[in-house]
Amino acid sequence: MKNEIIEIKKDILEASFRSKEGHVPSSFSILDIIYCLFKGNYVFKNQNYLNNFVLSKGHGCLALYAILLSHQKITKKTFLSFCKKNSDLGGHPDMRKNQYITASTGSLGHGLPIISGMVFADQLNNFKKKYYIVIGDQECLEGTTWETMFLINKFKLNNLTIIIDRNYSRNDAMPLGDIKKKFFGFSKNIITVNGHNHRQIYKALNKSYKNSNPKIIIAKTTKGNGLKIIQHNSWHHRFPKNYDEFLNLCKNIKK
Repeated sequence: MKNEIIEIKKDILEASFRSKEGHVPSSFSILDIIYCLFKGNYVFKNQNYLNNFVLSKGHGCLALYAILLSHQKITKKTFLSFCKKNSDLGGHPDMRKNQYITASTGSLGHGLPIISGMVFADQLNNFKKKYYIVIGDQECLEGTTWETMFLINKFKLNNLTIIIDRNYSRNDAMPLGDIKKKFFGFSKNIITVNGHNHRQIYKALNKSYKNSNPKIIIAKTTKGNGLKIIQHNSWHHRFPKNYDEFLNLCKNIKK
């Protein structure tokens, strides 16, 4: 598993290097979460996509694309076309271009209302499918996040698991304080985990509740996890500037 994650991170770096685009640290931040969602069969059943996952943190999409590659849902050629003209894989996910992208995201705060509408539609039709969303902690500054939480409570949308990527990346600009306390008024089903510890992630995903609240997983992560040199906001939208830097970054990756 450790070696697999390292290889996926190398893929992310390669796509970023070739395209001169991408948000590598943000992708490393959420990679373990998305890995567990796919590897644990939460979004696939019998190789079929359940259309039940939204990456609201759209700028971290290289993590999603790399996982799709590792599961052989896209080809290496498609993956390395990232951000090129006419590519199916843009700098933010586009649902019109790939069957495994449930919602077009990128503008912070838009994913939660989209997936909540999907859950509500299923509820009206008596479907019981489980839904999952990954949002960034900075999305918790957006009004749409809190407006949607009121709707989730009103309609008792408890088939939804909200995973918050808590990497504190811009805490210096706008401190969020205690996110758990802020969400506690909307749900008592809040679990805090190490967002890079697969055992903890799976345990949280599998935990069930009998009340009508959604499950909220606060995943404490590190932006640029596994590669110390990029764990800085100056790398937020940077790419390896040349082949030597690309090779050096790949050489220094840790799980």
